[in-house]
Amino acid sequence: MTILLKKEITLTEDATPFIENYIPYVHSLNPVDLYEGKKDKQILKNKFIFQIYQLTNLDLANVSLDLTDKNINVLARFGGSEAIKLGSLPINDEIRELISQGTYPYLRVIGGNYKKVVTNEDDKDVIEDCSEPYGIILEFHEVDNFDYKSKQIDVMYHNTFKTERSLVNTSKVLMCCFALLGLIIGLGFMFLGFFATGLMVIIAFFGVNSYTLIISQSVENHEQPKHAN
Repeated sequence: MTILLKKEITLTEDATPFIENYIPYVHSLNPVDLYEGKKDKQILKNKFIFQIYQLTNLDLANVSLDLTDKNINVLARFGGSEAIKLGSLPINDEIRELISQGTYPYLRVIGGNYKKVVTNEDDKDVIEDCSEPYGIILEFHEVDNFDYKSKQIDVMYHNTFKTERSLVNTSKVLMCCFALLGLIIGLGFMFLGFFATGLMVIIAFFGVNSYTLIISQSVENHEQPKHAN
């Protein structure tokens, strides 16, 4: 990934509320994107981490640029929300040329909530939650076909499977389909006189998928909290 140019944009009043609403959205889809996926204990154990920010980018947001004669307006949205103007940047010939070359925008977040390792009165390292004003840096990246396709697939994945539960449910539906297909094909082989082949197909498709579904359902039932009477 080649960064051709990066500039800090002038934020609008809507930028901070946008980011604050964006954080729960990220947490619902991919919590490891927050604080680099590290818990307080992990931060304390890593002696090289003294400060770690909650959010470093807007990867799950759809970013677009609105060009005027004097400025570039940076717009973003996520989920089903409307596009919000996060800020603007004075335009010049260099930026115009980069955009004409087919570069794509990338928003890097600076500031915001962060965790800092400090030493308390007992001479013990502890985590302190801090905060500072947000900032956004607009980066112009050179288009790389592999990276671009990977990003598009990642965005499509998160838009398709809003939660982990939706992914699990989809997997169960597919396993049911494979199980039924295996049962039908196996019975077909048996009907044609290939009893051993049909039995193997039924075991491989219907049996394995059915067993997996039963096990997964048992695990879910076990993990569900029991309500008191």
